[in-house]
Amino acid sequence: QILRALEEDPEDNHRLFAQNIVDVTSLRPSDLEEFVKGVSFDLSDRELFCIEDQDVFDRVYSLIRSFYSLPPSCKCNLVESLRSNLSVLLPNVDSISRSVQDQEDEVPIIDRITSHRNALKIYTFFLLTIITTEESHISSVDSTKVPARGRKKQIIQSWNWEPQRGRMLNLIANSLEINLSVLFGSPDLDENYLSFIAKNSFSLFENAAILKDAEAKDALCRIIGAAATKYRYIVQSCASVMHLIHKYDFAVVHVADAVARAESKYSDGTLAVTIIRDIGRADPKAYVKDTVGADNVGRFLVELADRLPKLMSTNVGVLVPHFGGESYKIRNALVGVLGKLVAKAFNDAEGDVSTKSLRLRTKQAMLEILLERCRDVSAYTRSRVLQVWAELCEEHSVSIGLWNEVASISAGRLEDKSAIVRKS
Repeated sequence: QILRALEEDPEDNHRLFAQNIVDVTSLRPSDLEEFVKGVSFDLSDRELFCIEDQDVFDRVYSLIRSFYSLPPSCKCNLVESLRSNLSVLLPNVDSISRSVQDQEDEVPIIDRITSHRNALKIYTFFLLTIITTEESHISSVDSTKVPARGRKKQIIQSWNWEPQRGRMLNLIANSLEINLSVLFGSPDLDENYLSFIAKNSFSLFENAAILKDAEAKDALCRIIGAAATKYRYIVQSCASVMHLIHKYDFAVVHVADAVARAESKYSDGTLAVTIIRDIGRADPKAYVKDTVGADNVGRFLVELADRLPKLMSTNVGVLVPHFGGESYKIRNALVGVLGKLVAKAFNDAEGDVSTKSLRLRTKQAMLEILLERCRDVSAYTRSRVLQVWAELCEEHSVSIGLWNEVASISAGRLEDKSAIVRKS
């Protein structure tokens, strides 16, 4: 899916490839500006599917191939033309869905479906390539020496990149949320197309600056949620999520947001459950060696329990064996998870007698684990569990019947050999 692959003659005749490439870096500024204006005019004046025309495709490709070297005005014109066309294309997809039901002559409809699908793929590919190219260029500028960075960053910022990035990502997210089954002939998308979008979106999640941009982050969460849940890109998404959690501590909270939003939007917790089970199946010894990973995984579980307490409460059983592991960081996290669940997961008054009884027994089992953890071998875990008990008492999540036992254990910990436990 590398951009330069479009310069290679494909084995089949059904894919566009760049045939007449223009080296835009060799053009004079005035000629380059005219070249971009010509491309923008064709994209806006001709029909949406003109991007499939070899001449237009070649010229757009030539500009994106050297996008980082374009002056700000040219970047703006090109991005706005591509984005505008895709935003107009998306509502047309819905009209095609209605036309399929009413059309008697199938040939024109098939042609329209093919044109819409090809245009959607090309516009999305070019826009996402622009985003990754620009972000890569900004990152390389940031890593250069200070004097050069100061000059170059001024040029980058002069075309106001961040709002453009957010709008483009939002549009791609919108494209995944509409009904594309007519275009692709099934509820599932073309695997290469979906893989390209998902991989690049997860790659952008590795950039802390992008996650600080609320619009861009929201769009990335929607893209990941749609890919994993709506289009069942579960296995690959789960692997990418685990990679993010283990390697990028700043991404943990944002990943939890993305997973929780997917469950909320599609009423489907498959992604969350798959991740929880993957963590549960991991060898506890691995977390002893990878302390940073253990810390991040633990934070993720607590964040997810806070956002999806009911889902976590029905799947927490796969995590309980990790209480027997040697990583105190994972045990600390699980104590925090149980605290969140006791406080949030069992407040629903609905259900029959047996359902309520099951909820009560589950909550009681969690409270007993928390009591047991007060005697954990690690002072850090003993300290953490006392903090959780304090939080539960403040939130009135502990029944009166347990107060005496909690008070007794807490008083006993005042004689703990560790100062951090006595302070807790």
